[in-house]
Amino acid sequence: MTTPRRRFLSLLGGGALAAFARKAEAQREELFLGVPAPDDPLELLYSRRLSFDEGQPLITVRVAEGRQQIELMPHGPLTAHARTAHGETALAVSDGAPGRWTLRLLESSPGVGAAWAELEQLRFEDKQGVQRAQKEWADKGVPVRIATVGEAYGIAGHVVDTRRYAVLAEGDATETGARRQAQELEQRLGIRLQIHRELAVRPRGHIELRDPSGASAAIGESAIELSAPQGVSVSDVEYGAGYSFHGFETRLYPARLFATIDASGGLALVAALPMERLVKGVVPSEIFPKAHIEALKAQAVTARGEVLAKIGARHLGDPYLLCAEQHCQVYKGVSAEEPLPGKAVDATRGEALFAARAGTSRLVDSVYSAVCGGFTENNDAVWGGPPDPSLRGRPDFDPAMPQMQPFLRGIGEALVSRFVHLAPVPTYCAASGFARPDKVRWRRVFSAVEVDEICAPLGVGPVRALAVEGRGISGRARALRIQGSKATARVYGELPIRRLFKNLNSGMFVVEKAAGEWIFTGGGWGHGSGMCQTGAIGRAQKGATYRQILNWYYSGAAPVKIY
Repeated sequence: MTTPRRRFLSLLGGGALAAFARKAEAQREELFLGVPAPDDPLELLYSRRLSFDEGQPLITVRVAEGRQQIELMPHGPLTAHARTAHGETALAVSDGAPGRWTLRLLESSPGVGAAWAELEQLRFEDKQGVQRAQKEWADKGVPVRIATVGEAYGIAGHVVDTRRYAVLAEGDATETGARRQAQELEQRLGIRLQIHRELAVRPRGHIELRDPSGASAAIGESAIELSAPQGVSVSDVEYGAGYSFHGFETRLYPARLFATIDASGGLALVAALPMERLVKGVVPSEIFPKAHIEALKAQAVTARGEVLAKIGARHLGDPYLLCAEQHCQVYKGVSAEEPLPGKAVDATRGEALFAARAGTSRLVDSVYSAVCGGFTENNDAVWGGPPDPSLRGRPDFDPAMPQMQPFLRGIGEALVSRFVHLAPVPTYCAASGFARPDKVRWRRVFSAVEVDEICAPLGVGPVRALAVEGRGISGRARALRIQGSKATARVYGELPIRRLFKNLNSGMFVVEKAAGEWIFTGGGWGHGSGMCQTGAIGRAQKGATYRQILNWYYSGAAPVKIY
């Protein structure tokens, strides 16, 4: 395996990690082993070491990149500090006038280093998954290399381990080659890929800030820091790239913004946000903002943990820690903030989800999905790899209901048809009133011609039979056998099956052929592992606290205040 140069918070591996856990109380003051934000903005933007602002982690989030010009509108007097050639910053604008300001890229050079198309990431414990991935991608004609990303570090006596295996497509290791290969694979396989970078030399350039009259107000060496008392609106922020809802809009951002140079030499804009302010924008984007306060609290705790879990494992070589899209977590700026989710974030300030593992308290992988359909799923059934004790499939209905007794121990092959045909659906997600009925239970019909076209790339010929082979505890398909007139093929994994059949709502389905049509009948929306968001709302409406909600969906885990 190849291992990229490590660059994150101090690694505490093996015996050192165990020693840290044993001495946790003595080290409680070494919260996050963090440091104040550095003076040089580039050190902040490229650092994978958590910096602090007002006693909480400072998270850098991408607003825009790949631009030549960015227009913005300060709300209140604008302040700008331009970076000098020596890495210092100098005040360039104070009490800047209202109106539309413009950032322009004067000249730049891209970063120098290696780049590859990243195909997928695997859990660090999933050694067998590495071998599987190598074989599966080789079968698709894509040789791969394996890199290790992320680190393990301590937080107030607890452990955050973000280490994962990144599966990279072999190529010429150039930025241009990686982008071309990613585009080709996306077109051929229908997947969305990220670029994995290892920079030896950072990109550089000169950025100009022009005032509303068009006059030059500042020129920065690779960075200009901007701030205004009520935030800064940014025009034409791209969102939903690669999805049907792709578009551009103006968004308002709080706190500090940094204009800088992205890895390809384009103009980028990055927001530096205290963790709590970031989570206040994330929660309403991830769950219904009018939901019950206890469900919103549960979402706030999981969102905080998801931020911590991704730091250092995503966007290596980029001048930010996280993007603002589904790849990391959706962040839409100030416009997404709402009063009730804000109260939920404040009520759980500094809390993330931890569970005891091998004598240490470790951050839980607090994944979630929209609608579980009545039963959550084991992590290994969804993504493969070793079982996670905190991500075990659980029933999401009242166990005292007589009609639900047969399903308490799981939804096996003999029960799945009966389960997806339940009417009415007596589950917490259905009872919440927030889940769309066509996501709780759904039906998709394909003509025989459509199925033959969908399966044509598999080389099986006209399809004669579709059969699920193996199901998770929730009844979600683990593999689908496709028998054609020429050959038989198998599609492994819940997500590949859903994508193959034009984005099925979930892997919890049965399929049958009737009157020349293939009919998929199913339940749920999403992968189903971890917290069911609408189920959490239903539980909260029945009186469950956010701690009870989290403990149910993440077995043996509990919120812990870490700052």
